[in-house]
Amino acid sequence: MASERSRNPRWETKFDLRGPISSTLKIELKVSRWVALFRSEELVGTAEVRFEELREKQRQAHEEDNDYVAFDLQVVCSEPSASQPSISLRVHRGSTALNSALDTAQTLVSDARDNIQRIKRGPALPNVSTDASDMAPSAQDTAKALRSAKEVKAVYESTLASVEAFVKIVDALAEIHPYAKAAWAALSAGYKVIAAQKKRDDALAELLESMSTALDFVHRFDKNALHEVDKRIILQVAEKTNECALFVEQYCKPESFALRAAKGILSSDGDEIARFKNDFDLMRKNLDTGAILSLTEGLSEVNEDLYNIGEGVKDIARNVDHTVLMVGRTAQMAIVDKLPYAAGASWDPESGCLSDTREVLLAEIMDWIRGTGASDDAEILCLTGVAGSGKTAIAHTVAQRCHKEGILASSFFFNREFEDRNRPDKLLSTMARDLARYPGICSQLSSTLEADPSLATASLSRQFTSLIAEPCRRYTFDSSTVFVLDALDEVNNPPDVLKIFRDDFPKLPRAFRLFATSRDIPDLDIYLSRSAHIRIRTIVLDAGVNLDDLCTYIHWRFGDVAEKLGLGPSWPGQRLKEVFISKAQGLFQWAVAVFQALECAYDPTAELEALLTGLQTGLSPEAKMDEIYTKILQAYGWNNLGFKRDYDLVMGAILAAKSPLSVSALQTLHPGIPNISKLLSRLGALLTGWRYPSQHVQILHLSLRDFLTARASDSAPFYIREKDHGRRLGLLCLTLLNENLKPDTPGAEYLESGSPGIPAVSKDQISEELRYACEFWTAHVLEFEAPAPPELLELLRTFLSARLVLWLEVCASVSTLKGFQRVKIWIQSVFPENIGLLNEDFNTRLSIALISISERLAYMDRREEALLAIQEAVELLRLFEGEPTSFKRNLASSLYDLSTRLSDVGRREDALAASRESVDLRRRLAKDRPAEFNCDLAMSLNNLSNRLSELGQREDALTAIREAVDLYRPLAQDRPPTFNPDLARSLNNLSAHLSELGQREDALAAIREAVDLRRQLAQDCPAAFNPGLAMSLNNLSNHLSELGQREDALAAIREAVDLRWQLAQDRPAAFNPGLAKSLTNLSNRLSDLGQREDALAAIQEAVDLYRPLAQDRPAAFNSNLTMSLNNFSVCLSDLGQREGALAAIREAVDLRRQLARDRPAASNPGLAMFLNNFSVCLSDLGQQEGALAAIREAVDLRRQLAQDHPAAFNPVFADSLYNLSLRLSALDHQEEALAAAKEAVEVYRPLAKEIPAVFKSDLVDALRLLSDLLRDLGQEDDAVATEQETDALNSPGAPGDA
Repeated sequence: MASERSRNPRWETKFDLRGPISSTLKIELKVSRWVALFRSEELVGTAEVRFEELREKQRQAHEEDNDYVAFDLQVVCSEPSASQPSISLRVHRGSTALNSALDTAQTLVSDARDNIQRIKRGPALPNVSTDASDMAPSAQDTAKALRSAKEVKAVYESTLASVEAFVKIVDALAEIHPYAKAAWAALSAGYKVIAAQKKRDDALAELLESMSTALDFVHRFDKNALHEVDKRIILQVAEKTNECALFVEQYCKPESFALRAAKGILSSDGDEIARFKNDFDLMRKNLDTGAILSLTEGLSEVNEDLYNIGEGVKDIARNVDHTVLMVGRTAQMAIVDKLPYAAGASWDPESGCLSDTREVLLAEIMDWIRGTGASDDAEILCLTGVAGSGKTAIAHTVAQRCHKEGILASSFFFNREFEDRNRPDKLLSTMARDLARYPGICSQLSSTLEADPSLATASLSRQFTSLIAEPCRRYTFDSSTVFVLDALDEVNNPPDVLKIFRDDFPKLPRAFRLFATSRDIPDLDIYLSRSAHIRIRTIVLDAGVNLDDLCTYIHWRFGDVAEKLGLGPSWPGQRLKEVFISKAQGLFQWAVAVFQALECAYDPTAELEALLTGLQTGLSPEAKMDEIYTKILQAYGWNNLGFKRDYDLVMGAILAAKSPLSVSALQTLHPGIPNISKLLSRLGALLTGWRYPSQHVQILHLSLRDFLTARASDSAPFYIREKDHGRRLGLLCLTLLNENLKPDTPGAEYLESGSPGIPAVSKDQISEELRYACEFWTAHVLEFEAPAPPELLELLRTFLSARLVLWLEVCASVSTLKGFQRVKIWIQSVFPENIGLLNEDFNTRLSIALISISERLAYMDRREEALLAIQEAVELLRLFEGEPTSFKRNLASSLYDLSTRLSDVGRREDALAASRESVDLRRRLAKDRPAEFNCDLAMSLNNLSNRLSELGQREDALTAIREAVDLYRPLAQDRPPTFNPDLARSLNNLSAHLSELGQREDALAAIREAVDLRRQLAQDCPAAFNPGLAMSLNNLSNHLSELGQREDALAAIREAVDLRWQLAQDRPAAFNPGLAKSLTNLSNRLSDLGQREDALAAIQEAVDLYRPLAQDRPAAFNSNLTMSLNNFSVCLSDLGQREGALAAIREAVDLRRQLARDRPAASNPGLAMFLNNFSVCLSDLGQQEGALAAIREAVDLRRQLAQDHPAAFNPVFADSLYNLSLRLSALDHQEEALAAAKEAVEVYRPLAKEIPAVFKSDLVDALRLLSDLLRDLGQEDDAVATEQETDALNSPGAPGDA
């Protein structure tokens, strides 16, 4: 590359070219330009010259006794050009003798052997115990060994040094050199792959050790070894060494080196290791015993080490194969297991169809599952039928059969009685966890969730795309793959699920089948009936097959009941059996209800006679179910007032509960019932789960719920007023909270502690009933309407005064923060005369608690919950706007926090509005009492400047931060210890805003002042102020770099890194993020000075720091990780490691894309930047189509951003348009390229006019590109006019030159 631009650029680099005389030197002439953070190269042409001609020139220099001979090479241009460039070469006479290289052999080989000895001391893979009890610790040890990145890196670099030494020694032998050089290049490529893949297993060290041993024969090399036979032997060794190096490279290609060795190599018929051994044996036989070069010892070592490789790899096959998989699989599952999972939602073998029943229907379903669909899409079959027709049993059986065939992906049985199973929230996350049994999908899911944990609770559409569709599309399914879903009608909001089935399910591979059941609800017709990939099948009750199946079931159940109750094999007789069958009329659930009653009856025969007597005929299925429920219920002793009272309480609680309660929880909530288990046993004909205290009690069937709460007469003794019992549960929950929620409750009282964040409390740490009360008391209480009972008022009074803050704390610890605003509004509506419930003291306490919880949630990066808390705090504090100054101060402070929380979730306009309101409030306060409130006003102005800058309002942002600095200066002058830190912080921000407007010298002056202030503060109190000093040094480095003061910039960032490194040693959790940030900037500064290897090492360390941070707190640090990966890609590209650069930027794009799905406003700007750079990397590797697709996506994103916020995003929008034009031009889409270039120029023009120091050079580049494209398309006049505009911008005195 030329050092400066010129019409006659000069390269001063010297090259020592060696190779066979038949070799050819090829020179490529390229033009280089920088686009964004990447250098883009365009090929001008090539020139070639044979080594034979170069040797002739060298001889000519000897004969003429000149130091060199110069001659010109004509460049063959890749595109037609008016000018014909040429390249001038100087061929020096050369004086390096063969023996001079040989003289250094002993020294070089000694160094190589020392390197090998260090390799042999490298780490070893831990053995895997066969004892199950030792498996977990062994897996942990293996995981540690596999993560030993620095050790393996040292091993590899040492081995590369050995190969390089060999290259130097045989350098004089021109015929040998290409093989050795190729071996070095292959090993180097393998190292790059391994470094990128992070698989640091010690088997690599073992194989590389043997590779180094193969080179140890050089230790025997003597300077007299010049005979042709010796050269031939060395050539053979070099060839084999090259093959061995390629062998290593092949090992490095798979994701796991060890697995490749175990599965790919040893399983091959033509064993590569054996081939190496045989080849070296043959060379040894051909070696003349009198040869000066002795290979005997070296080759024997090679044979021994290659044998050891074989044995070692076999050990790998035994140990690593399952250990590495186990560790990796365990780590992946640990991430996937964070997805919510609906307990009890899977299929149950005990709940399926009776043997030999439903066979025709089941065969039809299974044939559809196994068959090839009529379309290329995944397909859905929905089985519908009335309540009680046996749909659920069929679903269980289908799931069981698919499971036996190995084709069941997941099953989910909805149930209105269970919170986890009556909402769609956990449907897709449960399905995803079930899919994780496929290793490839597990790996994809873990990567996706690691990058974006918010998917665990995201919308159904986002979850389906990221957790189901995308992983499945990347996996190959050899046979049908089935989802089974039952009772879609029991989902709280069926359309949410049905839309996914209609719109998104076809995105799955065609092997997928979804079998679902549902009652025939209107939503099915609305959402599913008109889709080609969906079939709907209905159970016909009076169909012969259905009647035969029910008859079989009835006979079996009679035998089952008779056996359980000891009634004899012929019970209850043929007559009653026939009557039973005729009365059932095809309804399976009717039969189930009768048999359940018989099992709980004192006299089963009499009970059966009573239930079958007086039944009507010709009823609808629903009316028939109501009839049998009525007969069962009428048999209870309703004249017993105690039984009637307790029935109403317990059955009401079961039906009104928001989530099923266990027997023990029901007992705790109803202490007035002496033995709730006894009562439940009497109601056993109607319930399930009542036999064991810890089981959740549920009603027998959904049709029973509908009957008891809606269709039964309200005068019937068994009628349940569900709403009344929901309210009663609200009173019980409040009573429970008032009595049991105490300061020592797990998850309470942490607001009083000094530790940050929120403690995690498992659900097992608090009782079921207390957990239920915390979760659902608000839902129950909100069902009350005015006039509310006095009891509720007293319970609320106690709760609000003594338990409210504890409740907020526990909710945030156990699950999610529950907002109080709805309850507050409800209290004002229901108890208007008792406004004292929400008095000033209450509002103050609650607002303080919410502010503190918001800060802690923000620390935990639970951004939406943090925003909810501060929003509610602000609404409370607004009530005091007419109150004393202290309340206004609190409101202004909370608005300041609200602005930050809104910005955190990407709501920039709302954040700006909150910040403006905070400034206005504090300005009014400061007007009357400046000495007291100017510092608060300055703080809000600082925040306002940041919010304005985020929206591209740079001039206003600068005005705000200048005012903040002006306010802080007199404060700092009067009280420097108190306000110098604030002044330094504002100067730091002032420098940033000045830089954004191109006022770089002023920006540098401001950051220097900030550094000086913080350096003084740090001298007095380093622990408190070194972090701030490091941050300002970081920014000083950036500003020095902008002004071309690169050495000073490097010195500043080195000091920042040193400070942050020391801080991170003591408190890594607190300061590793800052260290990673400074390392990123250090990498940039090193790269600016051409120290590319050091730059790569620095950014690699930054990436390594960010990865564990992002793993622990992904929402907080995934964004930083993506940025560091972007810079890592740049450094790799600078060193020519283009594949590694592409891998890094691809990872950055994938991570940022996942972030953008959840928070597009906050993440789309970064995604667009990465796509821009992704396009450049693809283009560098010749993947022009992919490069074009990436830059198109970047342009689309930035176009929308620029439309919404032109001041903030027009610069990057223009940048992407420029790159789009380049990509289009590279694919000969000249017309489109011209349009993109024109648009880029139009966007740059006003920017360059407004801030010429920043944007004039960009406009010039865009104009040059436009001129070239115009000329290519024959528009010469326009091209000339564009060039004239370019020349005018570049002329002395043009705006921006100063």
